Amino acid sequence: MNLFFDLASYEFKKILCRKRTVIVLTLVVLIGALSVFGTIIGNYYYTDENGNDIAVSRYDEEMIDRRYGEELSGRVIDADLIMEAVEAYKQVPLNGDRHYSDTEEYRNNARKYSAIYGIVRRTFDLNGVEDFQKLTREQAEQFDRVRRENREYVIENSKISKNMRTYWQKCLDESPETLTYEESGGYYRFVTIMYTTAMMAGAAIAIILSGIFSEEYTSGADCLILSSKHGKGLVIGAKLFAAFVISAVLIILLTAINYAETMIVWGTGGADAQLVLMGNIFPYAITIGQSALLYSMCALAACLLFAAITAMLSAMLKAPFNTIVIMAILLIAPMFINVPNEAPVWVLTLNNLLPTNMMAFWGAMYSYQYEIFGLIIPPYVFIPIFAAVASCVCVYFSYRAFKKHQIS
Repeated sequence: MNLFFDLASYEFKKILCRKRTVIVLTLVVLIGALSVFGTIIGNYYYTDENGNDIAVSRYDEEMIDRRYGEELSGRVIDADLIMEAVEAYKQVPLNGDRHYSDTEEYRNNARKYSAIYGIVRRTFDLNGVEDFQKLTREQAEQFDRVRRENREYVIENSKISKNMRTYWQKCLDESPETLTYEESGGYYRFVTIMYTTAMMAGAAIAIILSGIFSEEYTSGADCLILSSKHGKGLVIGAKLFAAFVISAVLIILLTAINYAETMIVWGTGGADAQLVLMGNIFPYAITIGQSALLYSMCALAACLLFAAITAMLSAMLKAPFNTIVIMAILLIAPMFINVPNEAPVWVLTLNNLLPTNMMAFWGAMYSYQYEIFGLIIPPYVFIPIFAAVASCVCVYFSYRAFKKHQIS
């Protein structure tokens, strides 16, 4: 065992001391640290009633929204709160040349209720502010009933299996009948920025690990390694161990930086709020804090799978550049694949298992589940399991490819 860790330590030094590794890791950590604060640097612009462009600090604007959200936190979204929001929006003029959000009436009165407006608009399928202004108290009192009926309609009319329909109904029954608003800007920003963070980590992993096996071919060291006593066993294991540890440390570090900075700027509130506050597309009866944790685990699993695929290609190909090109395509191409919602569920769920989609919050909280032998598994559980199994397969082919490599 000591020999294995000695070999692993040697592999760590080989990987981390490469010039490109130092450059890539430095850039990724710096960009990761600056990405959060970068979203609040600069100004927003809006046009006042005199047609003048007014610049306001992005940070000040974000803090205003945070303060408004914290003022509303803990309030049940009922008829009283909805009508309070409607009355505020009624003061917003809609017949001017400016967008309603640029008006003083909106900024001073209605802006506080923008989150409530969004939730109510989705629930009642309103066309816009004008419809919201016309909302009556009788309609507002039906908010909880309409919200449940909308979910029930989706359950009954979706082209899903009986088992999945039963699962959706179970999630609906476990959800609270009433919604309590909570300011969750920190968690919203965390999961939003985390997608870019995971993508950035994936790109860094591909560059750093692209030569973990193939550079032994180009340097001629494969002759020495494969002819040595432990070259076909412990050395390969040490390389793979180092690859996974470096990848895991990188994504965990970037996740920690993202989480710490978003919580500092936007606050830690809203962890116990229901996930449905972040959008009606998520059917799960879990909290926003739980969803952020589960999503982080999926992003970690996706990055480790990315490391496993990179190592496999590195063992199969003779040039690190070829591995980088293929991994870049694998990382970017899924962003351009648009699978229509009308596609069969198995196509949608299969598309969700592409590494890039596994790195997204909507991928971890996808509305469709995985059905295996009648067992329904939510994506935030299935993705780490799939990534672990797929990584094991890649490890096997990496081991086999390097071990069977023909020494020239």
